[in-house]
Amino acid sequence: MDRDTLKSLGIGFALFIVVILVPFLSFIFHYFITLVHELGHTIFGLIFGYFSVPAFDFVYGGGITIHTDQSLGSLVFVYLFFGWLLYFYRRNKLALSMILIIIALYSLAAFTSAHQVVILFMGHGTELAFAGIFLYRALSGSSVVVSAERPLYAFLAFFIFFKDFRFAYDLMYSPGFRAEYAAAKGGGHWMDFSRIAREFFHVELSTVAGFFLLLCVVTPVLTFLFFRYKPRLNKVFHRVLYPVF
Repeated sequence: MDRDTLKSLGIGFALFIVVILVPFLSFIFHYFITLVHELGHTIFGLIFGYFSVPAFDFVYGGGITIHTDQSLGSLVFVYLFFGWLLYFYRRNKLALSMILIIIALYSLAAFTSAHQVVILFMGHGTELAFAGIFLYRALSGSSVVVSAERPLYAFLAFFIFFKDFRFAYDLMYSPGFRAEYAAAKGGGHWMDFSRIAREFFHVELSTVAGFFLLLCVVTPVLTFLFFRYKPRLNKVFHRVLYPVF
């Protein structure tokens, strides 16, 4: 990492500390995480054939994503896209193999309850994905037009990772926080991880929280490794993404 990278990370971390120490600023930026969270539900809802609309929840706070019933017609467009990929990479055996595996996994999820777990989990999962992208841009300067963007990306990455880590940790070890989480949205099993734990896997809420806590640690590590070894990984990407191989 060069001097500009270290400077960007340092400024971003300083901004993160200021925002965390000022409750009002932390409250404002928390709604950015809410927006990303609901966007994740929306994207994966659309992928699995549900027309989805993200919104802020002005009744209970936070956000909510409204889904319609699953439409088989919408799934047709997904398979048409897969068909186009198969044709586009028809001369790349490695790419074809990977696409076929993705189609098999997608089909298994789309026509079972597994896709509901994916949609529920990828609210918080998309938060980590965005945090990883922001951290990579802060480290590499990739897709940065103005130099001031890099410390801002670093700040957002630190903020999201911290909030998600604290959320998962409290959900695992704080009975009071678990009770507060269960009582959200009017009580019942409305919350994402509560539904995953009780409706689908029949495990304790802390088990799902523990898995997410692990992802909170692994994601920044994988992001840094990707940044560090990207020159070597480019050869792999070329083999997979080049249409003729």
